[in-house]
Amino acid sequence: MLAKKQKEVSEDIQKLLKTVYDDCVKEDTAVRERQIRQWRRLKLLWEGFNRVWFSEVAHDWRVWDETNDQDNDQSYYDKPINIFKAYLESIIAALSVTVPPIKCFPDDADNTLDLATARAGDKISQLVYRHNNAGLKWLHALFVFVTEGKTAFYTYEDYNKKYGTYDVDETEDVEEETQSLVCSRCGFPLESQSQNPNQPNQSQSKDLLNQEIDEFGPSEHDAEIHDLLSQGKEICPACLELMDPELKKDKFITTRIVGTTREPKGRICIESYGGLYVKIPNYCKRQKDLPYLIFSDEKDYSVVVNEFEDLHGNKNLIKSIKNGNTPGGYEWYAQWGRLSPQYQGEYPENIVTVNQAWIRPAKFNILSDKEDVRKLKKLFPDGVKVTYVNEEYACAENQSLDDSWTLTENPLSDFLHFDPLGQSLVSVQDITNDLISLVLQTIEHGIGQTFADPGVLNFTAYEQTSTLPGGIFPATAKTGKAIGDGFHELRTATLSSEVMPFSQLVQSMGQTVSGALPSIFGGQLQGAGGDTASGYSQSRAQALQRLQNTWKLFTITWKEMFGKIVPMYIKLVKASNDERDVQRQEDGSFINVMIRKAELEGKIGKVELESNENLPLTWTQKKDLMMTLLQATNPEIMKILNAPENLSLIHETLGLADFFVPDEDDVIKQYDEIKLLLASEPIETGEVDPMTGQPVQLPSVEIDPTFDNHPVEFEICRKIIISEAGRQAKQDNPAGYLNLLLHGKAHFQQMQMQMMQQQMQQQQQDNTPNAKADKTKDKTSGPIKDEGNVQTVA
Repeated sequence: MLAKKQKEVSEDIQKLLKTVYDDCVKEDTAVRERQIRQWRRLKLLWEGFNRVWFSEVAHDWRVWDETNDQDNDQSYYDKPINIFKAYLESIIAALSVTVPPIKCFPDDADNTLDLATARAGDKISQLVYRHNNAGLKWLHALFVFVTEGKTAFYTYEDYNKKYGTYDVDETEDVEEETQSLVCSRCGFPLESQSQNPNQPNQSQSKDLLNQEIDEFGPSEHDAEIHDLLSQGKEICPACLELMDPELKKDKFITTRIVGTTREPKGRICIESYGGLYVKIPNYCKRQKDLPYLIFSDEKDYSVVVNEFEDLHGNKNLIKSIKNGNTPGGYEWYAQWGRLSPQYQGEYPENIVTVNQAWIRPAKFNILSDKEDVRKLKKLFPDGVKVTYVNEEYACAENQSLDDSWTLTENPLSDFLHFDPLGQSLVSVQDITNDLISLVLQTIEHGIGQTFADPGVLNFTAYEQTSTLPGGIFPATAKTGKAIGDGFHELRTATLSSEVMPFSQLVQSMGQTVSGALPSIFGGQLQGAGGDTASGYSQSRAQALQRLQNTWKLFTITWKEMFGKIVPMYIKLVKASNDERDVQRQEDGSFINVMIRKAELEGKIGKVELESNENLPLTWTQKKDLMMTLLQATNPEIMKILNAPENLSLIHETLGLADFFVPDEDDVIKQYDEIKLLLASEPIETGEVDPMTGQPVQLPSVEIDPTFDNHPVEFEICRKIIISEAGRQAKQDNPAGYLNLLLHGKAHFQQMQMQMMQQQMQQQQQDNTPNAKADKTKDKTSGPIKDEGNVQTVA
């Protein structure tokens, strides 16, 4: 993720950039320290470090070390349960069932180039999903959201040979020289048809002379010129004067191919970060208001100098590493906040902080000298991306902030910075820890102690006797008293009856403030109807409705980010070769999906989400919905469910591996045949159709009139023919497309023949004597039609 392109700038420009950069870093220093302290606490809670305290001396969170606290009895009862992580994981799981797909729209619906580019944009979005494991990226972004609030998506180009390579012609500019004859008087270029380039073309002079006579009439010099030409004299065709041809030499630059190199292909990478890594001003309300953005990350020294060779052996950089591995500037506190909680106060070795700052041109105006501002704006018209390694300058390049970053803009907050969702659970976690410790101590100290009178119980004999259930032990009651009067039981602690109801109340409040209601993670529901299926469904719908705000926030941000990614990937494809992606079809076969450079000549108007704004359905919800549809009697719904394309979906939704779905094998069989049909050509029979006069052709894969399920297989063929893949095959593979067309028509003809046979059989049955008698009987014994009284049986 380090800078690939490095722009050489002078030392004066470096000093100006450092002045602007330092101003950005110093801004909101005190506010940022408070934010880092908050985010660091949430990271520790997520990792299970519940026993933490803030040290005003060390100015950081300290993890309570139980191994060094053996003398403290309290540590024995501290057995925290991480409900903070459990609640947040439930919310993340509910919001990450699926990643919303992307749909590209053309800039002009009537422009075929724009339509082709929009379809290519859909393929690009799917390819970027697979390259980045979009499901994992979505999960991590949600993790950042619940622990740090503001989430920033970083998109950049990455070039590596593991992505593939393409050939690039190496060219060089060569200076060449040409020779030509010109008139010594007027410089007119002379044509020469003879093998001697030093002799002009005499016919050219004659032709021009005749043309002049035709236009302006003969003159007194025409005869003289004809005589000179007949004598072999050299006359300029332009000025018609005696001349001495000159040989003129001209030089020009031509480009030649001198070799071929293999360059690595590029991909678009997606990463997400929170406030610990990304610093922006706290007063900004929208991304367009950001004057700068600083991204900081820790990397190994050897990796950094491999990218920036000029930093190898830098004395200041090596000194900062030896002096505690801290950046030595304003960001040491942020480095501590980004440190893995597993270090617990220790620091890694040989680590440097790489600070990459995107600064808009408007920020250059903080410089007092207008000439300095003009220099920076001229060098970096779109803004500058400047990189520092522990305060040491590494590189700078012209780059826009908005091209690389997409930030979440929370409509429920007035600013880009907002409190993370996990902040509301900190108090709940602390109270839960105290309650668990209190209950454990009360239970242990609640075990009663018994005091006995030595005059009643013989302790010497009791100690020498094995304790057995139902055993008899020597004891002597005092005069006038019972044996029980010599014993007394003492309980030092009793658990209050209010503890457990209060604990349940705390958990309920934690669920309310976070939105992690029991119906999301399958917990027990409270209230009337909570233990029924309808009550659970209603509760889950209400719980998911609470999460709609977060879902909308992320889907809109995701859409805006891909509005930048798709054009970025189009530039990559145009700069290299056609992109190929292997996809698996519904029938289990594989197909090459091509993203061709010829498809990218149009414009994409906008990028939208293909799905709606509702939360995605879980597998259980899909199964319940499918069972409801299967029980419906609506003919339109049954028509949809009976479509061959939905058979595999029904099979998958039901979740029964051994469940047999009718016609599913027919669908798979037809997909296999389609693959063979597209890979071959129709068979020429040599016959001619008398109706059309065209040659008769047969498909390379014949149908089976007896065993084929013609309605199902015809519908599959029809779907492929009218689909985008079919329309593309019509252009790229006309023979295979025609082969598929003939195969589908054969199924359709067989369907028509079966329908005609059924109609003929029905007519034959209707013409039988028994059928006619039944019809007559139906007419005579039909319902009562007259209005008169009908005799009834008493």
